[in-house]
Amino acid sequence: MSIITLISDFGLKDHYVSALKGAIYSLMPQVIIVDISHQIEKYNIQSAAYNLKQVYSSFPKRTVHIIAMNTEFWNTGGYMAVEHDGHFFVAADNGFFSLLFDEPPLKIIEIPVEEEVIMSFPVRDIFVAIACKLASGAELTSLGKPKTKLREFLPFRASSMGDIIRGTVVYIDSYDNAITNIDKILFDRVGKGQPFVIEFAKDYQIERISRDYNEVPPGEILALFNSSGFLELAMRNGNISGLLHLNLNAPITVNFT
Repeated sequence: MSIITLISDFGLKDHYVSALKGAIYSLMPQVIIVDISHQIEKYNIQSAAYNLKQVYSSFPKRTVHIIAMNTEFWNTGGYMAVEHDGHFFVAADNGFFSLLFDEPPLKIIEIPVEEEVIMSFPVRDIFVAIACKLASGAELTSLGKPKTKLREFLPFRASSMGDIIRGTVVYIDSYDNAITNIDKILFDRVGKGQPFVIEFAKDYQIERISRDYNEVPPGEILALFNSSGFLELAMRNGNISGLLHLNLNAPITVNFT
């Protein structure tokens, strides 16, 4: 059974998601459609990439992922379909792929388009057709011309100098927990088991890593490594992002002593 996933900033108020699903079912009535999220912050490809990166490998090989984010043709490098790690991805060339993958994808093709289609609803009228062909078993290279380079989006990446790690908040989840770009591998490599202080939101500090949210009383701030291996700041039964104004790109520092 073929699977197509959808991720977008369309929300659930309007008809856009239903229009996509209707177009897919018209071409492939038996396909399975999985909604990853339609509540991504408007135009925030970094948040979309974070969400998709956490889940796409859980799907079977040859799953096709449609990314409906920032698809206005004239603001992109065109529309692309790529193959990576046995999966297919259809998106605009707007820097998204550089956020999703740690290395260049195996194959890239540029999707041919006509101007009158570009001006309509490209995700429905272009992405869906390509996704359904891939889900039906078509070879990627038969759907467009090969391309070797994609646009890059260069966010601030966690870095270390001496006994200090500097990172940022890269995602706020639905519980208002703040996920950072500091992973456990970097934390352990720099820290080497030393005591540490995590500094954020001006005057706030944490000096221990919790295993889960229940290790602290309700209302207390904690730090843990989430299931994806990234440092997360949270408040048990609370709203750390809203209360401390801990927003996207907020700086996070870990000092080992």
